Amino acid sequence: MNQFSKGRRVGLVAPYPPFRGGIAHFSARFHSSLQQVGVQVVGVSFSRQYPQWLFPGTSQYADHAIESFNAPPMVDSINPFSWKKAANYLISEGVDEVAFMIWMPFFAPAYLRMVRILKKRGIKITAIVHNAFPHKKQPFGRVLTQTLLNQCDRIIALSENVRQDIQQLDVPQSHAVEVLPHPVYNQFGDRIDKGEARRQLKLDEKGPLILFFGLVRSYKGLDVLLQALAETDHSIRLLIAGEWYDDQDLLKKLMSDPRIADRIVSHNAYIADDQVKVYFSAADVLVQPYRSATQSGVVQMALHFNVPSIVTSVGGLPEMVQHGVSGLVVPPENPAPLAMAINTFFEGDTATKMAQATEKMKAEWSWEHFVQRFINA
Repeated sequence: MNQFSKGRRVGLVAPYPPFRGGIAHFSARFHSSLQQVGVQVVGVSFSRQYPQWLFPGTSQYADHAIESFNAPPMVDSINPFSWKKAANYLISEGVDEVAFMIWMPFFAPAYLRMVRILKKRGIKITAIVHNAFPHKKQPFGRVLTQTLLNQCDRIIALSENVRQDIQQLDVPQSHAVEVLPHPVYNQFGDRIDKGEARRQLKLDEKGPLILFFGLVRSYKGLDVLLQALAETDHSIRLLIAGEWYDDQDLLKKLMSDPRIADRIVSHNAYIADDQVKVYFSAADVLVQPYRSATQSGVVQMALHFNVPSIVTSVGGLPEMVQHGVSGLVVPPENPAPLAMAINTFFEGDTATKMAQATEKMKAEWSWEHFVQRFINA
């Protein structure tokens, strides 16, 4: 047990499983990792994260969440009475610090109410910032995030790019922003045999396979990848794994291109936690052709399974991939260099060398390292 963790009681306000998505995955792993070093964690989850009219997908919940936590679902994003109740619960549990997951201005009013109640009791407030600015602009988003961060005693950014975004806000210089890189997701089990994974997914067992993983949103650039695929070696196939939110007509049109129509398999559904390892084990490389980004939990999933990544040079993605070592970095919104990178990856022994390099990267991006820096600050 670390001397700094002994006796610590940390509150964590965030969506927890069975909520879907990267924030819930992060919260679960952070909670567990704090407990492993002796910190007593008091989790508080959401009773309602988004009103259904704001949510574009089929469900906000995962059908088969791997982990469960003692994190009461108390925060209703649109019910102010729940905000005070959640804050008082944390106070009653004797926490000395509360960490809030920050990724969207929509939650700022709830968080601000809780923060003001907690600070009156002398409780330290930490912001763990996934996104300083949302992928889609929201009314008063900038001022809401700025106001919230100004109330925090400590600000942690999950990438250097996020730190730079925070600096664009009018946050006092006394609020030093610490960069703790997004750790590797390791809660989805171990890699399985590639052939077995492809059999489970009913894919051909041989041949190069690239993976596009996660919710399909316009900013993620799947349309650019489809255009690039048409210019790659005809033996290269694409597996799309994730629920479609945006651009369905455009994507379907691009997928009908006769040069690629028979080279694509699309699983248009949210991928359950217990199936994540199957998709990454089946793939040779993850491709993330994002138009914009902060950092990516999907790259960190890929690292855990020793799968290299091809990413675009946006946001914090270049911080997560060593170009030419553990993957490749290309310009955004340009199919030609992306196609070239995909072809290059499958030439010679490049794929093997990059897969081997991911093993070292995993150690550098561990949860143990993240938590030690969190509790020692």
